Amino acid sequence: MQRWKQVLGAQSASIALLALVGAGLLPVAIVPAAIAQRPSTTAAQTNAAIAQEILRLVNIERQRVNAPPLVLNDKLTAAAQRHAQDMATSRRMSHTGSDGSTMRSRIDATQYNWSTIGENVAMGQPTAAAVIAAWMNSPGHRQNMLNPAFTELGVGYAIGANRPYWAQVFARPR
Repeated sequence: MQRWKQVLGAQSASIALLALVGAGLLPVAIVPAAIAQRPSTTAAQTNAAIAQEILRLVNIERQRVNAPPLVLNDKLTAAAQRHAQDMATSRRMSHTGSDGSTMRSRIDATQYNWSTIGENVAMGQPTAAAVIAAWMNSPGHRQNMLNPAFTELGVGYAIGANRPYWAQVFARPR
């Protein structure tokens, strides 16, 4: 197994071992307990946890400047998730979707009745903390995150070509 880890890397070696076990070529007993007992997690559960962490980190930053905390909104999250998935699928980061959609058209498609909106996108940051740090170090993204006019947030997260894609949608309802 050590040799496989050196050649394939730990994650690839784990996948290869599971494939061999599944094919009946290796006994189950050699599968490391950490792999065999790993709980399954759905993409929806992962994205909900990521959205909660992004919200928590954004609200920490907002609290530092006395801006009111944001709350998650399902419609805004749907718009953000659609865009994050589109970026991951098309393997490009842009505020314009591969179908020509805009932030406004994606939000309007959810029937969210807004008075003001904003969007942050990013690609490549491996964690919620890393993407928040990147956005906080960018004046325009920072302005969106700290804007006291915004009251609600949607978060999107998707993986494409082993690279994370992120989207935040900010709004205030009418």
